[in-house]
Amino acid sequence: MKAKSYYSIVPLNVGNFKALPKSTCMYRMYANVTYEAPCVMWYLQGSESNMIVDLGPPDPEWSLKHHSLEIIKGKGQNPREALHSIEVSPEDVQMVIMTHLHWDHCFGGEEFKNAKFVVQRSELQYAIAPLPGQAPMYETQLGSPPFFRFFGKIKVVDGDEEIEPGIKVIHLPGHTPGSQGIRVETQEGIYLIAGDTVGLYENLEYSPFIPSGIYVDLETTYRSLKKLKHQADHILPSHDMKVFKKKVYP
Repeated sequence: MKAKSYYSIVPLNVGNFKALPKSTCMYRMYANVTYEAPCVMWYLQGSESNMIVDLGPPDPEWSLKHHSLEIIKGKGQNPREALHSIEVSPEDVQMVIMTHLHWDHCFGGEEFKNAKFVVQRSELQYAIAPLPGQAPMYETQLGSPPFFRFFGKIKVVDGDEEIEPGIKVIHLPGHTPGSQGIRVETQEGIYLIAGDTVGLYENLEYSPFIPSGIYVDLETTYRSLKKLKHQADHILPSHDMKVFKKKVYP
């Protein structure tokens, strides 16, 4: 009988927003407050396919030009260098799970030449033709959004689905139609990489949880927050510097 698989999760910083409006993570809170917000790529140590979750933002010039947001990127803060810091190369990676396809999560896909990219069908459908006000989040108005660079290598999933024994994607619509979390079994319980469904640990300090300030459907967002509460022992947010207090989870 095959032994049960357990994994570890390594957070990698692939760039920081210098001054992200905090209200984008906390619905109807923190008007006019900004904070330095990391963009996180996650490596699932122990996975058969050297799996990662999310990629990262573009270079600072692109971000400022097309999104009016300043990104800080120092040495080691691109996907290749970040992985090299843990002795992994992009060519080793065979699976990339995308929590969603917003621009700050999916630049650099061309580096992963041997990987498939796991995306919810509803996310892919919406990303190609979003509502006009949300087109900049996918960069569809620019003609060639970043996810087009790995478009032919996408593995579409519908809803909750096991990707590898002990690793499962959980559909959490609301922030976007196809937002998904990644449920990971570790030796110290189940962790959920929540994507932008949970931007900050602070979202979880309220009852009910505070939703993201960016969403396609607020009612659906609340349902997803209720769902994720029952999925894991520990939740990892997407844009919180506190995730780097540990080099590896658990």
